[in-house]
Amino acid sequence: MKELLVRIAVAVVGIPLIVFIVLKGGLYFLGFIILVSAIGQWEMYDLLKQKQALARRLPGLLLGFFILHSVYFGLTNWSLVAVAALLLLLFGQEMFINEGSPGLNVAATLTGVVYPVLFFSALLFLRQSAGDILPEQGDNASGYFVLTIMVSVWGCDTFAYFFGKQFGKHRLFERVSPKKSIEGAVAGISGSILVFFLAGWTGLVAIPLSLTVASGLIVGIFGQMGDLVESWFKRDAGVKDSSHILPGHGGVLDRFDSLLFISPVFLILYLLWI
Repeated sequence: MKELLVRIAVAVVGIPLIVFIVLKGGLYFLGFIILVSAIGQWEMYDLLKQKQALARRLPGLLLGFFILHSVYFGLTNWSLVAVAALLLLLFGQEMFINEGSPGLNVAATLTGVVYPVLFFSALLFLRQSAGDILPEQGDNASGYFVLTIMVSVWGCDTFAYFFGKQFGKHRLFERVSPKKSIEGAVAGISGSILVFFLAGWTGLVAIPLSLTVASGLIVGIFGQMGDLVESWFKRDAGVKDSSHILPGHGGVLDRFDSLLFISPVFLILYLLWI
């Protein structure tokens, strides 16, 4: 009961804050993405440490920062210099640290740069640019589109959980997540598409039917895949949660695993659409 109350309290505070940040955009959203990326990187490095991979955290975090900085402000000579210098430092310092496997350590560091930073950078780009492919609907088209993506993830998770709990009989991927069912996964896809239909019907986002269906399918399919991928990382590391930074909810990777995985897919859709 106490854990449930803690979860509700975090949600009551966190959800309105995230909605505000997403709709506000700009430096607010950049700051949010930098923060959750850094925390997610730290969690990823902790998971990899369980497999004796010793990521170099400072170069990894700085690389992540300059990648996000470049996505928001544009690629500059200074950001290129910073990335090149950090890569040289990352590879060169292994000779002097002499701890663990150099190849494994470098690979672990770069893994944290890709997941979650590069994945989150796709979401940052979409928040800035998705309005270019949406019909004219004011200055905040990208904000409402990204917000709809997030609500669709919640709709997918909700439909999958309750329908799977009630009717799930066939396991989806038992060796990764024993409780997930095929029936729940199908219901989750239906829920994500429904959210996009409702967003279009209410005028929250003015998107054509083809984009509505495509967006719902991306969330429903790749969002659940992202959940499985993160579960597999945790199972491999032998932990239940990526961290305990969000009381009752686990870590950043636990809460944003689906959103992380669908962001690059939405970026592909965006690039193909324009």
